[in-house]
Amino acid sequence: MILVNIISFFLLYYLKKFFGGESFSPELKRYFKWGMIASGALFVTGVSELPPKLLFDFLSLLLVGGIIFLIINSPELEKQKNLAVTPLPIVVVYVVRFLLETFLPQYFDKFENYLTAAGFFAIIWAVTMWLNHRKEMKSLQIERLISKEKERQLFLAQERKQELERLVQERTSEILSQKEELQEALNHLKSTQDQLVQQEKLASLGQLTAGIAHEIKNPLNFINNFSELSEDFLVEIESELKKDPEKLDMENMLDLLEDVKSNMKKIRHHGTRADKIVKSMLLHSRGEKGEYKETDLNSLIGEYSNLAFHGMRANPNPINVEIVLNLDQKIPPINLNAEDFSRVILNLTKNAFDAMRDKINAVSSEYKAKLEFRTKDLKDKVLLEIEDNGPGVPEEIRDKLLMPFFTTKKGTDGTGLGLSITHDIVKSHGGTLEIESKVGEFTRFKILLPKA
Repeated sequence: MILVNIISFFLLYYLKKFFGGESFSPELKRYFKWGMIASGALFVTGVSELPPKLLFDFLSLLLVGGIIFLIINSPELEKQKNLAVTPLPIVVVYVVRFLLETFLPQYFDKFENYLTAAGFFAIIWAVTMWLNHRKEMKSLQIERLISKEKERQLFLAQERKQELERLVQERTSEILSQKEELQEALNHLKSTQDQLVQQEKLASLGQLTAGIAHEIKNPLNFINNFSELSEDFLVEIESELKKDPEKLDMENMLDLLEDVKSNMKKIRHHGTRADKIVKSMLLHSRGEKGEYKETDLNSLIGEYSNLAFHGMRANPNPINVEIVLNLDQKIPPINLNAEDFSRVILNLTKNAFDAMRDKINAVSSEYKAKLEFRTKDLKDKVLLEIEDNGPGVPEEIRDKLLMPFFTTKKGTDGTGLGLSITHDIVKSHGGTLEIESKVGEFTRFKILLPKA
C-alpha cells in the first residue's frame, strides 16, 4: 500500500503545482492540503509499520478512492477527469488483493501471482495514461498560453489603437489649428501683396507723372499758340468786315479763314493727343486693364521710353542718359494689351536708370550712361531687347531677380515687385523674359513675344 499512498500524494501535488495558477476555491485547496498531509502521514507510518496492516491498507485505499472521487465530481477539475482514470487499475488490483487477503485468505496464495502480474500491467497502464494525460495537459496549457497571449496582444492592440486615435485626434486638432493660422497668414499675405502691388503701381505712376506733364505740355502749348493765332486772324477778319464793302480784300479774308481752319485742325490734333495721354495716365492710376488689340510695338516703345526719361529727369538725382532706339520698322502690329505692356517698358527702363545712376556714383565722370532699345522680326515672333551699360548683375542673384519681393535696392527704395510684375505681364502675353548680364559691362533683358 506504500505505492497507493505515493500515488495519492502525487495526484494532489500534481494538481496543486501544475494548476496552481487557476483560482481554485478555498474548500478545494483545503482538501488538497489535508489530503497531502494524510498521504504523507500514511506513507511515514506505513514505512515504520506502526499501525496494524489491515487498518493501514484500508485507510490508504479510502484516501486514494476519496481523491479519485474528488477529481471526478469536482466541477473545478473538469479537465482533469482523465487523471482519475490513470491510477484506477492499480487501485483495483490493490482492492482485490486487500479483499482476498482479508476475507478469503485461502484463495490469496492461489491468485497472488495473477495479482502481481495484473499489478505490473496496471503500472504500465498508469504510466501510459499518465504520459498521455501529461501530453494533453501540456497541449491545453500551450493553448491556454496562446489564448492568453492573443488576449494580451488584442488588449495591447486595443490600447495602441486608442493611443493612436488619441494621437491622431491631437495631431488633427494641431493641423486644423495650423491650417487656420496658415490661412490667416495667407490672407494677410495676399492683402499685403495686393497693397504692395498697388504701391508699385502708384510708384510707377509717380515716375510717369513728370514725363506725362512734360508730354502734355507740348500739345497744350500748341493749342494755346494756335488758339492765339486764330484769335488774331478772327480780329483781322472782323476789321476787314467793318470796311466799306467795295474796299474789302476778299482774297486776304479767304487766306485768313484758311489759316483759322488749319489752326483748328492742329488744335483738334493736339487736343486728341493730350486726351490720349490723360486717358493712359488714368488707366495706370486706377489699375485698369486695357484690351488686347493690334499695337505698333515700336511706337509704344518710343512713347513710354520717352515718358520714363522725362519722369527720371524731373525727379531727384537726374542723370544724363543716351537713349538709342534701334527698332526694326518691318515689324507689323502685334496683339498686345498696350496698358499692361507699357508697364514692362516703364519698369525695365526705370531699373536701367537706377542701375546706371549707381554706376555713375561709383565710377569716374568718364562713364557715359547709355540705354538701347532693339526690336527684330523673327518670323512668328518678335524680339525686344532692352540693354544698359550699367554695373551688371552678379550671376548668383540673376535667377532671383524675377522672384516676388526680391530687390537689390537699399532701404525703402524698392518693393521687389517691379520685375516680378514685368515677368507676369510678359507671360500673360504668351512671351518669355530672359536676363543676360556681365558684371561691370551690361545688363540685357530679352523679351520674345508671339505675333498672334
